[in-house]
Amino acid sequence: MQLVGDNGRGLAAAVFYAVCSSSMAFLNKAVMNSYEFPFPFFIMACQMLVTVLFLEMLGSLGKLSLPSYTWKSARSFLAPSMGYAFHATLSLMALQGSMSLQHCHLQVICPYCSGHKLGMNIPMYGAVKRCTPLVNLILAVVILRRPFPSFTLIVSVLTITIGCFVAVLGDLTFDGFAYTMGGLSVLAQGLYLTLVQQCAESQRSTWEILQLNSYNTLAPFIIMSVLVREPENIVKSKYISDIGFHVVFWVLVSMGSVLNYSLFLCTALNSALTTSLVAVAKSVIQTLVGLFVFGGIKFHPLNTAGIVMNTLGGFMYTYTKYQEKREDKRQKTEDENFNEVRVGFHPLSLQGTPDKSGEHSLNDIKVS
Repeated sequence: MQLVGDNGRGLAAAVFYAVCSSSMAFLNKAVMNSYEFPFPFFIMACQMLVTVLFLEMLGSLGKLSLPSYTWKSARSFLAPSMGYAFHATLSLMALQGSMSLQHCHLQVICPYCSGHKLGMNIPMYGAVKRCTPLVNLILAVVILRRPFPSFTLIVSVLTITIGCFVAVLGDLTFDGFAYTMGGLSVLAQGLYLTLVQQCAESQRSTWEILQLNSYNTLAPFIIMSVLVREPENIVKSKYISDIGFHVVFWVLVSMGSVLNYSLFLCTALNSALTTSLVAVAKSVIQTLVGLFVFGGIKFHPLNTAGIVMNTLGGFMYTYTKYQEKREDKRQKTEDENFNEVRVGFHPLSLQGTPDKSGEHSLNDIKVS
C-alpha cells in the first residue's frame, strides 16, 4: 500500500477523496429524505450522464486524450462497473430505508417495504461502512494474491467489525431492510475497489477508469429507473418545482461525478485498502456530525459502546498501517543505501588492491 506517492500525490488524492466522500452521505440523505426524493437509480443515472458529458467535453476541447469506448474495453471493465453499480444503489437504498408503501417506488425489486422508517441514520451508516477494510483484506489475499496481514492489523479490523455489530444491537431506530442494503453495499464496495486496484495495476489511467465505469453503468441505471417506474413518479414529486431542491440535487449530481474521480484516483495512486482506510477516517467525522443532523441518533449504551469500539478500531487500523508503511520505507532505504555502497566502493576496492597475479606469474617463471 502506498500512502504517499511522488510529491505527495497519494496523500493529496486520499485527502481529496475524504473531503468529497464526507459530503456525499449528507447530500444523499438531504435529497432522498428531506426532499422526499427516493429515486436512487435516477440519481445515479444523472451522475453517470454528467460524467460522460464532462469527459466528452474535455476530449472535444483537446484537454483530455482518452481511447475510444469500445465493446472490448467495456467488457474488460465490466466486473468493477457492476460492483460499483450495486454499491452505489445499495448505499442509497440503505439511507432511504423502507419507506411506506404509498411512497416507495422500489416495490418491483423490494417486497419488504413496509412501515414508515427512513433508513439508517448517518452515525450507523458510517459504522457499517467501516467494515469495508475487512472485505478488502480478504479480497486482497484471494484476488490480488497479497500476503496475509499482520496480527495487529487483523485485531484492528475485527475490533471495527465487532463494534459495528454491537452498535447495531443498540440502534433503537433499527431498520432491517436498510441494514441489509448497507451490509450488501459493503461487500460490493470491497469487491469493486479491489477490482479497480487490479485494473490500475495494469497501467490504466484514472480518467480511463472513470470513462469506462461511467459508460458501463449509465445504461443499467437508466433501465432500472424505468423498470421501477421512477420517471412517472418523479413528475409527481412534492418538491419537483422547489428551487432549493434543484440546487441541492444538482450539487449532489456534480459531487457524485467528482467523488467517482477522487475514488478512482485514490485507489490508483494508493490501493483499495488505503481507500477503505480513508473511508474509515472520514466516517468518524460523519458520525460526529450525524449525531445532531437529519434526526440525529437515539442514544443507547450498546449503540454508544459499539460506535466507540468501531472508531477506536479505525484509529488502530490507521496507526498499524502507518507503522507498517514506515517500516517498509525504512527497509527500502537501507537496501538502497547498501546497494549504493556496494556499487560505489567495489571499483575502488579493485583499484586499491595490488594485482598479485603478475607477481605470481614471475615467481613461477623464476622457479622454473
